[in-house]
Amino acid sequence: MNKAIPVLAIAVLTATTLQAQETQRGVKLGIKASPNIAWIHSDTKELKSDGVRLGFSFGLLTDFRLGNNNYALSTGLLLNITGGNQRSDQFDFDQDISGITVRRSVEAMTFKRKLQFVELPVLIKLRTNEIGYMTYFGQLGFGSAYNINAKGDRYTMDSITGEMSRESDANISDQTAIFRASLIVGAGAEYNIAGNTSILFGVNYNHGFTDAFNSKGKLFEVEGNNKVETHGKLSFVELALGVYF
Repeated sequence: MNKAIPVLAIAVLTATTLQAQETQRGVKLGIKASPNIAWIHSDTKELKSDGVRLGFSFGLLTDFRLGNNNYALSTGLLLNITGGNQRSDQFDFDQDISGITVRRSVEAMTFKRKLQFVELPVLIKLRTNEIGYMTYFGQLGFGSAYNINAKGDRYTMDSITGEMSRESDANISDQTAIFRASLIVGAGAEYNIAGNTSILFGVNYNHGFTDAFNSKGKLFEVEGNNKVETHGKLSFVELALGVYF
């Protein structure tokens, strides 16, 4: 969270400058606060998705008009608080200890991931003409997100006894990929209150297509020849709520 504050502060200053030039450049500024439901689709056979996790997103929105009011380039700067739950089934593996191969049995484990990202989305927004006080839109584009915090369950196996210990809410930033790319699809509506002020509501699907973990991500830590890695892609659906000024 502390890493995100300077970035958001710069965005606020930038937004203030853009607001002053809104009429001349066709720029629309707003803020968004969105609850989300997230999950991690696992790409490792020993690791499976284990339900969804509730999260939250908030930040600044900026729409740049393209030609007329029906087309816009939509972007912003958002803080996404998200994550996902995973689990592993019981499995066996061979551990190499000083040249001796030992067969280990690993019990089922659960993992709760809490991840935070600063995201810069770039979307093309298509809007209808105003119908009464309502304007409807659809949008499609990409998200570029950078991980600023990662917490989760960390397991360690004793290399001698084979006993497993668990640390909850541990720092797992060293196992988490710094960059996350995603496809964003959404739809919604804006309700005009007065002048340039309107209320935004809609639904966005943010589908991650890069690995949420790096090469250091392991199911557990142990000396020897354990090569069970964690791989998966983070996605979420959010209810977008906001105000344009």
